[in-house]
Amino acid sequence: MVADYDEREVMQEIINSAKLSEGYLNLARYIIRASAGTSVDSARQNLAATFVNAFVNAGFGQDKLMTVPSDSSSGGSAGSWLFKNKEHGKASAAASLGMILLRDVDSCLAQIDKYFHSNDNHIIAGALLGVGIVNNDCDPALALLADYIDREDSTVRIGAIMGLGLAYAGSQNEQIREKLSPILNDPKAPLDVIAFTAISLGLVYVGSCNEEVAQSIIFSLMDQSEAELVEPLIRFLPLGLGLLYLGKQERVEATAEVSKTFNEKIRKYCDMTLLSCAYARTGNVLKVQNLLGHCAQHLEKDKGETH
Repeated sequence: MVADYDEREVMQEIINSAKLSEGYLNLARYIIRASAGTSVDSARQNLAATFVNAFVNAGFGQDKLMTVPSDSSSGGSAGSWLFKNKEHGKASAAASLGMILLRDVDSCLAQIDKYFHSNDNHIIAGALLGVGIVNNDCDPALALLADYIDREDSTVRIGAIMGLGLAYAGSQNEQIREKLSPILNDPKAPLDVIAFTAISLGLVYVGSCNEEVAQSIIFSLMDQSEAELVEPLIRFLPLGLGLLYLGKQERVEATAEVSKTFNEKIRKYCDMTLLSCAYARTGNVLKVQNLLGHCAQHLEKDKGETH
């Protein structure tokens, strides 16, 4: 295919992915240089820079935004970057430390500890989420996050709840279930906290078909008011339920039957979510045809259909 010997050697290296790591590092250096040369002056741009920086430097242990010492010759510091963001941008910036220091639990906890003493709840929430990201079924996560899941501020609670979900994803840890399940049926818990609790439990018990968790989410869905059933966040409950049956195919049928008793505002959405999760990656032709049939339907807005 390639007549020139040198070009043929280069082509073979590409085919063998021999230069893949080198190319990735070159791209990372290019993005970092481009980010450094950009005048960032808006919260939205800063938020984007935080995400790009976190993914580019995932597990690298250092970066130019969040791990910069306060006496750096560059004149910047993690604190100064943090406060170039607003509200959820601050949470994302604090949480990005967990991505940058991925799996390096000791270093992350040492650097993120100062954010737990902040007067800004978004920063505390981000720090809690960062702890969840850096950990992997590790006891420090439970010890640090458990104290925050009952705080008054919803932002802080969600940071702790999702931190636990990420730290213990797939672990089926009973301690997490015992701490989070009561939130689902707490009449005083706001919808956003309930919604993220469902997602977190779905992550911890992903693919397990755990009946106790499923029942907790189902009862929570049944308890929601008419007004809450039209809120976008309500859809996280069916998703949390669907995660329990990820790839489990027929084992979802009993739960799918129960979902048919839900309020009509959420019933079809729940059916589609359960079906999609249960048959994910199976290539089941009949289910694909079923889903395509639903795609062809025209929803009637006056009836409030949302699936």
